[in-house]
Amino acid sequence: MGQVVERTVPFTPTRVDDCGEYYIVIGSLGELAKLDRDGGLIGESSIPFASTITHSTPLIDYWIGIWVEAEMRLARIASLKLEDLWGNGVSRGDLRTSLNPMSLHPQNSVWSHALDSEPTCITSLGDNFCFVLRGKGVYQMDLEANEVWRSSLPGTIDGKLRGLETAISISQSKKSLRLWYDNGLVVDISLDSGIEIDRRSLQIPDRIERVFHSGESHLLTLAGGGFLISDGEQIQESYSTPGPLLAARTINEAWEFTGWRFDGRLSGLGLEISSRKELGVGFVADKILTNDGTLCEFAVNRS
Repeated sequence: MGQVVERTVPFTPTRVDDCGEYYIVIGSLGELAKLDRDGGLIGESSIPFASTITHSTPLIDYWIGIWVEAEMRLARIASLKLEDLWGNGVSRGDLRTSLNPMSLHPQNSVWSHALDSEPTCITSLGDNFCFVLRGKGVYQMDLEANEVWRSSLPGTIDGKLRGLETAISISQSKKSLRLWYDNGLVVDISLDSGIEIDRRSLQIPDRIERVFHSGESHLLTLAGGGFLISDGEQIQESYSTPGPLLAARTINEAWEFTGWRFDGRLSGLGLEISSRKELGVGFVADKILTNDGTLCEFAVNRS
């Protein structure tokens, strides 16, 4: 069982972004906290915009976030500079009573844009970034949010109208991008133009919730628990877990992951899983951040 070593953030975290010099902790109500490489809190936590942060990605010296307020049909994409102090922005009350809520944006953002559809995934691509808007298309933008290209979403699947599947992740492979869908569809598109190159359907037993990437190895978490390992062309391995898996990364060619009251490690020695009391939501250095805002030791022996 992992031993509690320190309290880190004063809110309920949902995930952690590794941003080079910093770790950015995202909270369930739109909170943000910046940690140093040892897991120490830098400054105070903040709420730049009063809505859920659904997706995010680091980009050089910046962090790009997507805020979605589904009830009010509001969505924002904005860039925050990592070295800046981030402040509190408008409240939910401000959003509800504003005569022009589309004019309100995250506090201290370098740039911010209102979106007319729900973003479903985002990733960084060197100096650029790429994201998908549901029902709209795929967009590649530069660091200052200038459009590089836009492309329509894949059209029909086996002659049937598209509509039920959702692009949930983007990865880069050589000179192409891969769009990963929750129903197992993988679509290769051109890195230069977004035009579709190829597609395939992976044979999966359940809906995919998240995809974690490490080179040509991809860990696909399943809605009902468990995960799959894929090379992007086919499913290579399948594993069961005690519950949903929430975060994963590779260290020394081994997958480490954490989730619903368990930590795990997949290496050449096989699969190892150990239980914990709280939910693991992300990695901070060699520790696990749990849903009570506490840093804990990784519950699996790494030796």
